[in-house]
Amino acid sequence: MKEPFAPKSAACLLLAMAISLSPALAHSAQPDQTTQAVVVPSKEEVLQLARRSGEAQVAQLQADEAAGRRGTGPDWVSAVFFTGAMKLATATDVPKVLDYSLKAARRFSYAHQGDGAPVHLINADDQAIGDLYQSAFFQTGAPGTLMPLKQRLDYTLPYLSLAPEPKRLVWWWCDALFMAPPVLARMSAITGDRRYLDAMDAQYWRVYDHLYDKDEHLFARDARFVTRRSPNGRKIFWGRGEGWVIGGLARVLEVMPADYPSRPRYVALFRESAKRIISLQHEDGLWGTNLLEPDLIPGPETSGSALFTYALAFGINHGLLDRQTYLSPVLRAWAGLGRHLLPSGILGQVQTTGDQPVPTRPETTGLYASGAFLIAGVEVSRLSDAQTPLPVPLPAIPKLQYRAASWSGAPLPPDATPEQVRERARVIAERQAVVDQAFDPMVDDPHYTAPIPLAAWGTR
Repeated sequence: MKEPFAPKSAACLLLAMAISLSPALAHSAQPDQTTQAVVVPSKEEVLQLARRSGEAQVAQLQADEAAGRRGTGPDWVSAVFFTGAMKLATATDVPKVLDYSLKAARRFSYAHQGDGAPVHLINADDQAIGDLYQSAFFQTGAPGTLMPLKQRLDYTLPYLSLAPEPKRLVWWWCDALFMAPPVLARMSAITGDRRYLDAMDAQYWRVYDHLYDKDEHLFARDARFVTRRSPNGRKIFWGRGEGWVIGGLARVLEVMPADYPSRPRYVALFRESAKRIISLQHEDGLWGTNLLEPDLIPGPETSGSALFTYALAFGINHGLLDRQTYLSPVLRAWAGLGRHLLPSGILGQVQTTGDQPVPTRPETTGLYASGAFLIAGVEVSRLSDAQTPLPVPLPAIPKLQYRAASWSGAPLPPDATPEQVRERARVIAERQAVVDQAFDPMVDDPHYTAPIPLAAWGTR
């Protein structure tokens, strides 16, 4: 296959790659290493890679959809891509990526997948798409983008903190800690309703008690892997699974109030996890699918590595992690990811969907890996900025722009017939009738309030 994409102009990025290959930094990062002579790539160089990757992924999705193949849906695979896409749209101008994402949210009717069974209603994977709907709200100001999500989360809340604690977990697999907790934490920040955060907190530490290995400082993927051992008799810790955990931690801490009672536990876990993660970094700057026994499945895996890169860079940027200790591992990781961008700009060497370590292939891609690469790129692009305290303030809510009639009809062709002209005039008149006659709560109700409580509404 062709060589992975790397822009010729990205001089600083190439310097970072050189650092990652130098003998002095070729071993796993240790907490006492310094960052002398480490060159941070410029914001624009990093965002150039991220923009190209995001736009390439959208172009591929559009080509698939035009050919009748499946593009995106309200599933976790798509949700992780949209998390990265919308995060990228806050950092740089990517109109094609933003437009595709917002149109997808509308195409999904801001809803969730599943056949309606209660076990699906509380499924974290099916709630991950809520991040896209929350981001759509901050792009449009339309409260309807949040209503199906709020209904789904409200149904879930009692089960997350059910007492006495049931034998089985709602979030029984570690991937769930990336999918649902950030959505709940962000909903709490948006609405000012602490119930979302409290329920999240209760379930989070139940998962910790069941799956966290206090000797290895890593999470088992699920209960099966607490006792399962490799052919060599060692515990099995899945690379992407740990990426889901620390990436989800970063996203929760992004919006968690500074005075939330258990926040110090999240910060301590984040730091403990980060320290362990850099001790397992490979010579190429990346991580494999089997964290403790990389020789069993040689080679890197990029989706988990991108999640690690994101979380570590986030920790530096927000003062959670020591810059001198963690900057070099982050730059080595970012350079390593760059070497696995395919000629299209899409990230390769991705493990397919699964639940445990398996081999990867250079040409394999995944929407979730593309999303992880985008959030990693956004954070790496900020490494030269001043540290910003947590939580990160929510964006201002834009003034809602809407039409009373949400449909417009087909435009007239250049060679329109008289009949088509008459039909177009009829459609315009009907649309105006909606404007003139339809009761509009935002206009006609003197006591109008938003359909869901919004703590951020005062920022309009």
